[in-house]
Amino acid sequence: MANCRFNGLEAQTVARSRGVNESDLLTIGVDTGGTYTDAVVCSRRTGNVIAKTKVRTTHRELSSCVSKALHNVLDEASVDAATIGLVCVSTTLATNALVEGSGRPAGLIAIGLDEGVTERRGLTALTEENPLLRLKGGHSSYGLEAQPLEVTPLREWLADNDKNLEAYAVVGSFSVRNPDHELRVAEEIKQITNKPVTLSHELSGQLDAAKRSVTALLNARLVPLVGDLIVAVEGSITELGIDSRLMVMRGDGSLVSSDFVRSRPIETILSGPAASAIGAVALSGVTDGVVVDIGGTTTDVAVVQDGRPSDKSAGARVGGYETMVKAIRIHTEGIGGDSQVRHTPLDNDSLTIGPRRVTPLAVAIGDRPQILEMLQEQCSRPTRREGDGIYLWVEEGVRNWTPRSAVETKVFEGANASPEGVPLENIASSRLERNATDRLVSLGVLGLSTFTPTDAAHVLEIDRRYNADGSNLGANILARQLDRFGVPIAQDGPLLSVKVMNATTHAIGRAILSAGADHDGLSTSDLEAFLQASAHLSASLSAPQLLEVSLAIRDHVVCIGAPAALHESELSRYLGTAISRPTHFDVANAYGAAMGSIRITVTTNISAPRRGLFRVHTTAPETFYDLRLAQDFAEANAEAELSEQMSSAGADGYSIDHHWNLNEVEVDGRPLFIEGNLQSEAKGPPS
Repeated sequence: MANCRFNGLEAQTVARSRGVNESDLLTIGVDTGGTYTDAVVCSRRTGNVIAKTKVRTTHRELSSCVSKALHNVLDEASVDAATIGLVCVSTTLATNALVEGSGRPAGLIAIGLDEGVTERRGLTALTEENPLLRLKGGHSSYGLEAQPLEVTPLREWLADNDKNLEAYAVVGSFSVRNPDHELRVAEEIKQITNKPVTLSHELSGQLDAAKRSVTALLNARLVPLVGDLIVAVEGSITELGIDSRLMVMRGDGSLVSSDFVRSRPIETILSGPAASAIGAVALSGVTDGVVVDIGGTTTDVAVVQDGRPSDKSAGARVGGYETMVKAIRIHTEGIGGDSQVRHTPLDNDSLTIGPRRVTPLAVAIGDRPQILEMLQEQCSRPTRREGDGIYLWVEEGVRNWTPRSAVETKVFEGANASPEGVPLENIASSRLERNATDRLVSLGVLGLSTFTPTDAAHVLEIDRRYNADGSNLGANILARQLDRFGVPIAQDGPLLSVKVMNATTHAIGRAILSAGADHDGLSTSDLEAFLQASAHLSASLSAPQLLEVSLAIRDHVVCIGAPAALHESELSRYLGTAISRPTHFDVANAYGAAMGSIRITVTTNISAPRRGLFRVHTTAPETFYDLRLAQDFAEANAEAELSEQMSSAGADGYSIDHHWNLNEVEVDGRPLFIEGNLQSEAKGPPS
C-alpha cells in the first residue's frame, strides 16, 4: 500500500488500538474547501474518526490536493487499503466554475421555444458564448405534440459548431409532460458527435422552460469539468490500492455514485456546505438549531430542523443564475480566516474584511521569504504608503497568459518579471493600475498575500500554527494607515488585530442573524434597520438610555470549521446564545461527506385534459378514467424509476415514501380535479 507506515499485522494492531473492528469496512470522507482540503477515515457503523488531515487546496489542480489528502489520511490511519469500503467526496468545483464562469463550451438546442423564452433567466448572457439553436417541435401542457419535430437544421448546425463544443444541452417545450422530442434530438446528437448530452426533463420536473434551459446548459458546461476530477480521484484511489466505490455529495446533502454524478454534475453545487451541515448534525447530535461553518474563504450558515438542513424548494441560485437544482438553504458570507483585510479610508469603517480570499502573510512567508524582507523594509520607512503590506506573484500555469489591455500588460509583465513575486508598489502606482491588479487577482492570474484574520489571530497568539513574524509586521504596517479623519487606525499591531478579530466575529454573527431572519420571514431591510439601531445605541454617549434593543438566536448554534475556536466566546456574547463545537469540528465537512446517505426524489404529474380523464405524465404519457388507477400507476412508475436510479447511485437497500398534492375545486356541487403532483423519495445507505 502506497505511503503507509504499517502493513499486514502491524496495520491490524494499530487499527485495533484505535477501536477499529477488523471486519468493519471503513469510509474515507474528503471535502475540497476554498482554502483547505480535509480528509477523514471513519467507521460508518460506529461513527468513530480513525484519522484526519488537512492540506491546502490547489484551485488550478483540484485533483492534486484531493490525491494528497487521500494519501495523507490513509498514512495517518495506518490501516490496510483493503479495509476501505467507501470513498465519499464533497467538492466546490461545480460551484466555483459557475461563479467564475469557467465551465467548458457547450451548445443549447431549444425545441418549440420562442425568443422570449430563451432570453430570460440569464440565458441571453449564457448563449453569447455558448451557441443556441431553435428547432420546431415541442408539446402542449397535456403532453400532446404541438408541432412535428424538425431535425434537418440540427445536422447542419452540428456540422458548423461541433468542433468548438464539448457537450450539449436539450430543452423542449413542456418536455416534463412528454420528453419524446428531447430524447429524439439527444439520440441524433450522440450518433453524430458521440459527446455528452444533458436533457432538461431529467434534471427537473418543473415547467419553467427558461429556468430548465439555464439549468441544462450549465450542467452541460460542467460535465467535462467534473468528469476530469472524478477520473483523477478514481486514479488516486486505484494508486493507493483501494478497491471501493467513489461517492459524491450533492447540494441537498445526499450521496450518489461517481457514475451517477458524471451526467448530472450541476447537482453538486453547494456540495461543500451540505457536507458541513450533515457533518455538524452527526457530530453534535443537535436536531434543531443553526450550523455555522467558518472556513478560510466563506462562512456558511444552515438552519437544521428534525435532524436535516432546510432545503431551498425554489432551486439553488449560484453565480447569478437561478437553477432548478434542489439544494440546502444556505446563507454564505464572504468572510473567513483568509479574507483580505483592506484599508478603506473613505468609508465609515476604515477596515473592510473580505470577500476576497488571499494567502495570509503567516502562510506565505513559508514559501516566499522575500515577503518578510518587504515587510521589514516597509516597517522601517518613516512614512506610510497606501499599498504597503501587499505582495503579488504570477500563479503557476498562467505565465503565458494574454492581457486584454495596455494597463493589464504593464501589471502582468511587471509581476511576471520576477518568479518569486513583487510588492504591489513595484507594479501598480496609479489607481488605474491597482484596479487592473484587482482584476488579475480575481481572474486567478495573480496570487496575493496580505494581512488577514488568520494573521490577526497569530499576532494575538490565539493561533500558533505558523511563524508569526510576518503577521506582526503586517499588523504594524496596517495599524499606521489613516482613517477618514487622518488618525491612525490603531495604536499598534496587537490593537489592530483585536479590531480585525472583533469585526470578523461580528460579520459572522450578522450572517447567522440573516439566516434566522430568512427562516422567520423577516425582510433583509427590517433586519438591517434593527442592527443599525442597535449599533447606534451602543455607540451613543448619552446616559441613561431609555431604549434597550436586543436580538438573539433562540436555538442552539453549532460552530464548525478550523477557525471556529477563535470566535466561539465572542460569537456567543454577540448572539446571546450558547455556542458549541463538537469533537472533530475542524473536519466536520469531510465527516459529513463520509456519513451521508443516498436520497433521490422523483416528481410525477397528473393533468386533467377534461372532466373524468386523467393523464399521467411519464416518458410515455398514460391516460386513465379513474383517478385512483392513475395514482397507482404513477406510484408504480415512480418506484420503477427510483429503483433504477438508486441502483445507479450505489444504494444498498432503500425505502420509498410517496407524498401527493392534489388540486381540486368544487364546481356545481361536485369536485373537479385540476392537477395532481406526486413526490416520491427513496432513501438508503451506500453499498
